[in-house]
Amino acid sequence: YEGENPDNWLMFNNELWRIIGVFDESTHGKTGENLVKIIRGTSIGAFAWDKSNTNNWPASSLYNLLNSNYYNGTNEESLTNCYQYSTTIPGICNFTETGITSNYYREMIENVTWKLGGIASMSTADAVYTAERGTTVYTGRESETSGHIGLMYASDYGYSVLETSCARTTSLGSYNNASCGGKAWLRGEGHEWTLVPRSSYSSGVWHVYCGGSVSSDHAYNGYGARPSLYLKSTVKKLTGTGSIS
Repeated sequence: YEGENPDNWLMFNNELWRIIGVFDESTHGKTGENLVKIIRGTSIGAFAWDKSNTNNWPASSLYNLLNSNYYNGTNEESLTNCYQYSTTIPGICNFTETGITSNYYREMIENVTWKLGGIASMSTADAVYTAERGTTVYTGRESETSGHIGLMYASDYGYSVLETSCARTTSLGSYNNASCGGKAWLRGEGHEWTLVPRSSYSSGVWHVYCGGSVSSDHAYNGYGARPSLYLKSTVKKLTGTGSIS
């Protein structure tokens, strides 16, 4: 699904979500299965990727927030992971309405392997895709983990623009123009986190900058979080063509 506004919309969790694509086991770890990965149409708010400023996703505050309170549709009243900046600015994490509140939808979500290969410096979508599925990480970090909820990859964003508009030889760090970031449907409404750590820094995480490029910043910053997940292979489409209507 590429371009400014492809017909990749769907209704999930009584909300508008979009299809990122169909991925094989090399991405999600489910042997012999091709799974549809989707992303929420809008973010659930701005949160620190990790309140302690480390780029180890399985131990991060956002991973735990998404896979506990968001996934279960509950309110985090104890203020354990819900921060918008470091541990000094708390967020609002009542997901009793905006989380996955129904078992009907929760049972559609596959528990998958999320690849956590890091990137030292930003490159093309093809190079980033390969690196994300690799094992190059900052010292002591995990190269993969399991979970129901994640974020988009930097390569997802890179591939969300037509090659005829933005050449695949373009670094994602140079997507800050009308032909690349300006034509990518996956660009959100501001700074938005990806799942990808920066392998050359202990606190660096790659994010989609509001201007369209992909750049890195400290994990304790509060940027938009748009949940992403894989649907089980048994999930069926009921009706529709993928248009927003």
